[in-house]
Amino acid sequence: MRIRPKQLTIGQQIAAMQHYFPHFIYKRRKHGRTWRGTLQPTETSPEYLVEVTYRPPKAPTVRVLSPPLQPNAPHRYPDGPLCLYYPRDWSWSPVKFIAYTIVPWTALWLAFYELWLQTGEWHSPEAPHGKTKHPE
Repeated sequence: MRIRPKQLTIGQQIAAMQHYFPHFIYKRRKHGRTWRGTLQPTETSPEYLVEVTYRPPKAPTVRVLSPPLQPNAPHRYPDGPLCLYYPRDWSWSPVKFIAYTIVPWTALWLAFYELWLQTGEWHSPEAPHGKTKHPE
């Protein structure tokens, strides 16, 4: 018999975020639970204000609130959130901590974005993209 891991509670997610990213502010909102905080992917890059929204059991979504991203920046969903991973490979699920996955992946995305601004090329492994929706 295969034992499935249990979905993490919102309390577990909050505790992990407070421990690893204490500068991120948590709020419960109508559209989900959110954390807002800054990430600076490199020493020379600006600090990016990001918002992570989580509505269990759906995957978290991440938006960069400031500074504004280039409108043609790659690896974003049509309505603006970042595409951090290929949803069909199950890189994230409700049994994983946002603090261990989504936030570090956001910092990596921002580092690749900074490199893209300089070179015009996205220097990260890519999965096929079309007009995809947010992972459900």
